[in-house]
Amino acid sequence: MPDGTCWLGEIVEALHTDGLAVLNADDALVCGMAHRAGSRIVTYGLDQEATVRAVAVVLGEHGKASYTLRTPEGDARVDLQLVGQVQVHNSLAAAAVAREAGLDVDRIAELLSAATTQSRWRMETQTRADGVTIVNDAYNANPHSMRSSLDALATMTRGRNQRAIAVLGRMNELGDDARTAHEDIGRHAAELDLDQLIVVGGDEAGWVQKAASAAGATAVHVPDQETALHLLHSTLQPGDVVLVKASRGVQLQQLADALLLQPDPETAGA
Repeated sequence: MPDGTCWLGEIVEALHTDGLAVLNADDALVCGMAHRAGSRIVTYGLDQEATVRAVAVVLGEHGKASYTLRTPEGDARVDLQLVGQVQVHNSLAAAAVAREAGLDVDRIAELLSAATTQSRWRMETQTRADGVTIVNDAYNANPHSMRSSLDALATMTRGRNQRAIAVLGRMNELGDDARTAHEDIGRHAAELDLDQLIVVGGDEAGWVQKAASAAGATAVHVPDQETALHLLHSTLQPGDVVLVKASRGVQLQQLADALLLQPDPETAGA
């Protein structure tokens, strides 16, 4: 991390004196860059000292967050349409920039509450006629986003008569940390007490499955998308919520699209 942190700090250092650095107040590494900035600084986050912050955050039905947006000029309620706790910080970063552009807090909250995803396969949520919900988050994956998506899945079904099923593929470009990172994801899925974990692919998927199973999760390792699709079609029940996530190269969005096509009941279990 030190080398990467130094490189990121150089971006802040390169700002002109009339520039603006918008920094995440909840990230110690990012906050540590503040002393390197020759420009004005604005912070955002959940920290009480952040210039723009969220208070009273609630993750409600379907994993969408609501909170009070607090700025030096006043407060306003935000009801996000985007799925996942991670979207709170994303929206706060946008709010900080919008405030600097001259928008008032009520207008910022209005726009944040209306915002939707602008690209496909990012927590793209659709419900089939039989009540099965498919959450297609197959655009890309890394350890942080994988954990966030699993957390969102758990929230979407917690306290409801619905099963949470995660279908995961490998995370690419992790180098020497690949095995540890995949095993960590397996253990995190187990901690969330998901109803089922299906991992698709080669060695990396096996690492996830073995770690999850060792931690007490119900986890299955299948070799390919076709096998995963058959398994899901034969076991899905009305009300189930299925998360599909992997790195972009895995092309797991194909499985998510296939799941949206309800199978013929007479052939689903064949």
